[in-house]
Amino acid sequence: MKVIGITGGIASGKSAVTDILRKHFDCIVIDADQLARQAVEIGTPGLKKIVETFGASILTETAELNRSKLGEIIANDEQARKKLNAIVHPEIKKLYNQQIAFYEKKGLATVYYDCPLLFETNLDDHLDETLLVVADQEIRINRIIERDQLNREQALKRINMQMSDAEKIARADVIIENNGSLDDLLMAVNGYFSNKNN
Repeated sequence: MKVIGITGGIASGKSAVTDILRKHFDCIVIDADQLARQAVEIGTPGLKKIVETFGASILTETAELNRSKLGEIIANDEQARKKLNAIVHPEIKKLYNQQIAFYEKKGLATVYYDCPLLFETNLDDHLDETLLVVADQEIRINRIIERDQLNREQALKRINMQMSDAEKIARADVIIENNGSLDDLLMAVNGYFSNKNN
């Protein structure tokens, strides 16, 4: 079974591409963000380790992870972000391996893996192909401002927290540009499949 990774920086349109893959091409897409949520659910080793590292104040009144509070901590503290990643990534990997085994058993030919930190975690070494979704920085800034109700400075900070597009482009097998409309993006994904089938 082939596993193809999909990634892209914040507001690049990676989620739009995975939606297109699911809805228009009936692809199976494993979502790393969903696995990340599962990895820190109540009762998981992941959540237990986060509480041990960041303290019980990181929990809500219902003993769930307070994502916004954790987000504030890691946005301003590189070491805290590294500690969090060291806890969560191994837990995500376990869940990912379970999903891969499940789809292999079902006899699927190809599965896609939607992973925001694909290159940062060197997952590309374990995949058959990598698809990178890119968009011009100004377009991404405007999307973040509109979507997340942030100002320009905050939007730029979020972009700069991530690996640069130039670094990702150097490592990606396929680049999908998303500077236009949803129809343009659908055409780009369609072009990707046309090239695969030739």
